[in-house]
Amino acid sequence: MNRAINEALPQVVVEAFGILTTLGDGATLVAVAALLYWFGAAEDHHDRAMVLAVAVTTLALVAGLKGILEVQRPLYAAQPPLEFAPETYPGWSTPSAHSMGAAAVYGALAVVMDVGKRWQRYTVAGALVVAIPFSRVVIGVHYVGDVILGALLGLGLVAVALRITNRSVTPMFALSLAIVVGAFLLGSEEYTTMAIGASLGGLVTWSVLENREADPLGASLLLLGLLVLPVLAVVRLLDSLIAVEGGFVIAGTVTVSLLAILETAGFAVAFGGAIAAPYVATELDDSRAVRKLQRALPFSGRTVDPDAVGERPTPERDVDS
Repeated sequence: MNRAINEALPQVVVEAFGILTTLGDGATLVAVAALLYWFGAAEDHHDRAMVLAVAVTTLALVAGLKGILEVQRPLYAAQPPLEFAPETYPGWSTPSAHSMGAAAVYGALAVVMDVGKRWQRYTVAGALVVAIPFSRVVIGVHYVGDVILGALLGLGLVAVALRITNRSVTPMFALSLAIVVGAFLLGSEEYTTMAIGASLGGLVTWSVLENREADPLGASLLLLGLLVLPVLAVVRLLDSLIAVEGGFVIAGTVTVSLLAILETAGFAVAFGGAIAAPYVATELDDSRAVRKLQRALPFSGRTVDPDAVGERPTPERDVDS
């Protein structure tokens, strides 16, 4: 099926799908969800946090199913080999993480955002939910069944989130943690440290901050990002360079290494920090650097003001608007 679909498409279309598939990358989805969480309107913080929780729960479910099912990707299983597929591609095949992530994150955004009309948001999200999974089949890294299952599970997570997060987003983070811990105990080692860390960081941080108000200036968030990103980059570099030996055995069967514990703690701090960013940034609002940056950028409060793009604000502009 991968070969037939790929050969039926013009090469320029295949190359376009190779680019389009990056919209389903985990880093892309987290970046989209995080930026909207940081810079969205303060009154929508519940809905935007729900999208983050859906993204983390998607990671947890993918980590569990991939690590338990351990289905080989078509590019390794096909005979003769798929000449159009990458020579190597990490991870297991079922379900497709790109498909599940696209359906979950873009589907959740279509539900909670108020940009444009509902049918327009659903149309754009629907196009992405179809095109991104299809791209995975075209480039030979997933079976058709992988992407169908992934998309259905992603949409299912959105339905679950809408049902259990009416009053609080905390239950969604708790569900994510329960899923990935259960998968780990069943033997999954596919992204489990990342998923456990992110789920734990989201659960603890959001439980503490959920009922607090935060409406920082956009410049405060940008400045905080400039301060935090280099720190995260250093932590990630140290994680790849430092080897930590030793570990623990749980219940006589499950072995947990010290490196896995440190990685889990690192992801918990990183994701918790992403959730806490607007609250921390609020404390920077009165600093001289923030006020100077706020006057120089097209921000009205924390959100970008389209009418101000390309204009130089006057000195009298109220940065607290």
